[in-house]
Amino acid sequence: MTRKRPLTASAAPFLILALLFPTGTACADPLPQPIAFPHMVHVTGYGFDCLYCHSSADKSQYANIPSVWKCMTCHRTIATDKPEVKKLAQYWQEKKPVPWNKVIDVPNHVYFPHWKMVNAKVACLTCHPGMEHAWVAEQKREFGMGMCMDCHRIRKASIDCWTCHY
Repeated sequence: MTRKRPLTASAAPFLILALLFPTGTACADPLPQPIAFPHMVHVTGYGFDCLYCHSSADKSQYANIPSVWKCMTCHRTIATDKPEVKKLAQYWQEKKPVPWNKVIDVPNHVYFPHWKMVNAKVACLTCHPGMEHAWVAEQKREFGMGMCMDCHRIRKASIDCWTCHY
């Protein structure tokens, strides 16, 4: 016969983790970027789907930042006179990636598989509200365990700790 540990003993490691590592990523002022990228123009203006630029979001843990090549597929001929596109073209000519500043991050002990969310038909704007109207990428929601747990409960997704925590 196996003996069950009391709830307090089994929850202790997670309580310690919660104290040592904050569970949320606080909203902050927008980070300066090397190129002003207007999501509003691309998403609302031209109707690009998020997956057009963030093409690994449906198959990877990460929603990648598009390569300079991806941007230049259009910007070799479109808006070439715009100052920000000129900056992009300079990276292209120098064969360098754009050194974007990471806008949204989760703690290292959190596993957030974008692909699971995308394939479960969770709209990108659920976690990234207002991005379709943004001139600068910024975090509008605080990502914390409470927000995630609420969503998991509503969608009847697993709330087992190991679903999201290493």
